[in-house]
Amino acid sequence: MASDDEVARKAFEKAATIMLVLDVEGTIQRINDRGCAVLGYDRDELLGSDWFKTVVPEESDVGLPAVLDGLRDDDEFDVHENTVRTVDGEIRRIKWHVTGLRDDAGEVTHLLVSGSDVTERAETERRLRRYEQTVESSTNQLAVVDREYTYELANRNYRRFHGLGEEIPAELTIADVYGTETFEAIKPAVDRALAGESLAYEITRPGPDGDDRTFDVRYFPLVADDDTVEGAVAALREVTEQRARERERRETRDTFEGLFHGINDAVFVHDFDGQFLAVNETARERLGYDEGELLGMTPHDITAGQLTGQISEAVETIRDEGELTFETVHLTTSGEQIPVEITSSLVSYFGEEAVLSVARDITARKERERQLELEVDRLAEFAGVISHDLRNPLNVAQSRITLAAEECGDDHEHIAPVVNALDRMESIIEDTLMLARQGETVGETEAVAIADLVGQCWDAVTTGETTLEIADKFSLRADRDRLQHVFENLFRNAVEHASRTPHSSSTPRDAIERAGEAVTISVGRLGDDGFYVEDDGPGIPAADHETVFEPGFSIQDEGTGFGLTIVRQIAEAHGWTVDVTDGAAGGARFEFTGVDIVE
Repeated sequence: MASDDEVARKAFEKAATIMLVLDVEGTIQRINDRGCAVLGYDRDELLGSDWFKTVVPEESDVGLPAVLDGLRDDDEFDVHENTVRTVDGEIRRIKWHVTGLRDDAGEVTHLLVSGSDVTERAETERRLRRYEQTVESSTNQLAVVDREYTYELANRNYRRFHGLGEEIPAELTIADVYGTETFEAIKPAVDRALAGESLAYEITRPGPDGDDRTFDVRYFPLVADDDTVEGAVAALREVTEQRARERERRETRDTFEGLFHGINDAVFVHDFDGQFLAVNETARERLGYDEGELLGMTPHDITAGQLTGQISEAVETIRDEGELTFETVHLTTSGEQIPVEITSSLVSYFGEEAVLSVARDITARKERERQLELEVDRLAEFAGVISHDLRNPLNVAQSRITLAAEECGDDHEHIAPVVNALDRMESIIEDTLMLARQGETVGETEAVAIADLVGQCWDAVTTGETTLEIADKFSLRADRDRLQHVFENLFRNAVEHASRTPHSSSTPRDAIERAGEAVTISVGRLGDDGFYVEDDGPGIPAADHETVFEPGFSIQDEGTGFGLTIVRQIAEAHGWTVDVTDGAAGGARFEFTGVDIVE
């Protein structure tokens, strides 16, 4: 019969757990088969070695002093977990029970150590903790209910949204959280998940702040190990901002498409190789192509042959400078040539850089320009006739009347009317020549300070009792000399018309000196692209607003009718528009728009 020691030895060797004996220095005295198998060492390699140096990693927080400290009293044993390193370098987690073997004096001489490999359990617990942390910190709302619609789990976002606090109350149901009416509405979806089905839908419901929130809701079954459905999992992802952005993108796209196809100008989008990427309805209708045909073409294909060379240069300029405005001629399918003004700029088209070109039909403008050139040519020709054919006899008449005045006396009854008539003839000739000159293209433009220029013009005009007010100080780009004629003519016009009493025997200068019952003329800025000149005199009748700029029109007997025509010619030469309306105090107000304001 085996002795007790023999039985104990066999039990030690065949134990299902790791068994080893260490002395108080940590040296391995004995280790069983299970210990060798777990660690991967031969027994001979381990016996006599330092346990803590051989198999316990250096970063372990449990060393020999800690173990011995746990065995101070006779009836104590030490229980702890730490890691060991196998011969292959694998890290295993072991739960240890350590008992002290004592001598007759009660001193610990050896350590009897029993260890259970809990690596898999520890890994499972670690994964569970990670899952719990992931679920708890998820930005989605996550919840699990059992088959009785009672909550088993709800993460932080779910609890906060529904005001449930940090812990889910026991026996809390969906109906408790949502109310009976809402519960009945979502119950069919939960039941489908409890029946093993996965489903998704979108829902909008009020948030804690009362504002509507939109959620992407997904339900799926919670399946046990035996494939039975234990409950239902709900995952709610808030998509409020995403849906708002999508709506904004749709609205922007719809607006863009409406503008793109509704605009009266032809619009083209093309890449830097010239390939059309998009064209609007106006472009198709104007040129006579269908969309498919145009999308297979380039700007070279729709540009009149003699101008195709400018297209490549234009594309390079747009690439370098970001924008360009130029004129060219488009060619339709019927061979018609349409003059157009192209405004091009760089845009992002589906994430790629492209060129957006808006082509405005300027046929009418070109015709107006042609008619204006003809008008100017005719006017210049007429002015030449007046200048050369009338000035010489006028000079003769002026000389003769001077001699007549010397012989007959200045107070002769026929002298003054003749002098006045000759002066008027000279004014007509001078204004006619001025009108012809103003029809020419403006010279070099510069930044003109209006306050300075207006002051100079005011000094050059006899204004009588009239006063000037400068409402705004600003600068604009213009031909300074030509702009000076604008203000001088407007000032003179306002002063002359301050008195409507006709004096057939008076000269224009007489009318100026006589006119003016404290009339005030003001000059100011008009928005971002214009200026105005306004007076508080008798004004211009509304019926004359359309004809006041025509050559020869005047509401004064003494006027030549060319002053405001000159004003319009200078404005149009600059590319401006001038209109007349009633002033705030009932006088005349001249408004200039399309002006390049620089300060």
